[in-house]
Amino acid sequence: MTTITIPKTMQALRVTTWGQPPELQEVAVPLPGPGEVLVKVAASPINPSDLGTILNPEYAARELPFTAGNEGSGLVVANGGGWMGSYLLGKQVACAASSGGDGVWAEYVCTKATNVLPLPAGLSLEQVSMSFVNPLTAFALIDIAEKERHPAVVISAAASQLGQMLNRLAARKRIPVVNVVRRPEQVQLLKDMGAPYVLDSSTPNFDADYQPACTETR
Repeated sequence: MTTITIPKTMQALRVTTWGQPPELQEVAVPLPGPGEVLVKVAASPINPSDLGTILNPEYAARELPFTAGNEGSGLVVANGGGWMGSYLLGKQVACAASSGGDGVWAEYVCTKATNVLPLPAGLSLEQVSMSFVNPLTAFALIDIAEKERHPAVVISAAASQLGQMLNRLAARKRIPVVNVVRRPEQVQLLKDMGAPYVLDSSTPNFDADYQPACTETR
């Protein structure tokens, strides 16, 4: 395996004031501890949850300052010990930031080895950089619905990427979804996907339509 030289410092987008854009700063490259790996970041998306982390200290559950970014992808270049870290070393991966730690909007991120998934064949680093926040949330919601035997799922902001993923998974499991959106064009987007229950909360008849949709899917 090719030896990778890890620099002492890196560029990172740091949140220093709540509600203000992150600042590009030069900071020390973190060292992975036991059970952790160091990922050289290739790509990281901007999710609504990332913006919530920047804006709201209660949502962020972190102390200032910190590096933003909840998920990304890259190459594992160092590990702090343990069989999983050793296995991941040198592999291209999807990764999520450790809870309460620094995020992925940096040249390097240190995270738990359990927060890392090897790059599947046929997918790019750009694609897998979005593997955690929305896909795993959608899978978790469907899993909860199945295990607790809920007859249906109701989701707001249903035209979001999370909402669209949830609808696709629910269709495979034959779980009805009542979708609530805020604009007419979002209704059409989900209807084109085959969603039978799509309600626009901006319309005057929303309340009258909502109850029957929930009743039909009980």
